[in-house]
Amino acid sequence: MPAPATAAARSSARPAPRRRGRASLVVAAAAAAVVSMGLGAGLAAVAALRHGKPLHPRGAVVPARMELAGAGTALGVLGERAVLDVTARFSRAVGLPAPLPDVQGLALRWRGRGGPNDLLLASTGTGRWTRYLLTARPRPLGGAFGSLMPFASPAGPVLVGAVPTGVPGRLVLRWASPRGPWQPLGVLTWRPGRHPDADLRFDPVRHCPDGLATYPWADRLRRYAYAWSRRASGAAPRAASSSAGVVTGRSQTNPRHT
Repeated sequence: MPAPATAAARSSARPAPRRRGRASLVVAAAAAAVVSMGLGAGLAAVAALRHGKPLHPRGAVVPARMELAGAGTALGVLGERAVLDVTARFSRAVGLPAPLPDVQGLALRWRGRGGPNDLLLASTGTGRWTRYLLTARPRPLGGAFGSLMPFASPAGPVLVGAVPTGVPGRLVLRWASPRGPWQPLGVLTWRPGRHPDADLRFDPVRHCPDGLATYPWADRLRRYAYAWSRRASGAAPRAASSSAGVVTGRSQTNPRHT
């Protein structure tokens, strides 16, 4: 009759947790790559048909000021107490004509320590789960913006968001842990009015805000999507005067859409 297995033998027969963890990371990385390739191919096809950007094709670029309240060094440059000159671009993701609902985008760029810093936000919810869901709305300032994907920080994953205040040309910036409450980060202000578009290309991976990082799975999701859509669009410059937009506390319109 065979002797019962000892505890040591049973434990040695089990897969090592580290190996299981590595295997799950490989599977997650492969899944992210497949999704990214599919998304990239789709965006490339749209870019080829449009002869330009597949997403956020037109918008309004406005000089703005970002006043950071000093939320903490764990948030990198966004946690400092500082005033930064920012270039802000408001846009519609699909490019549907106003007043049809569309996913609203807000891209911010400022000068960092080693080059440009980019922060990309989109219209999302603010709840524990809805902060990860895109929402379509007719006006850019008709609701909250969120980073959708978390940044890696010394304090763990963090999300960045913005909410309108009801005052034209003013957004309150906030941050939160993946399921935690939103906390103050600062204020973004600009002069409402008509502003032209500009041929800017934002990259939230290569130009991640100083002191923060993106997670590898998020990088993989974006890698092919960004590369293929840019190649298909040819990064063709657009005439700024033909892409003027109006950014106010209530609506954003575009002459091409009207």
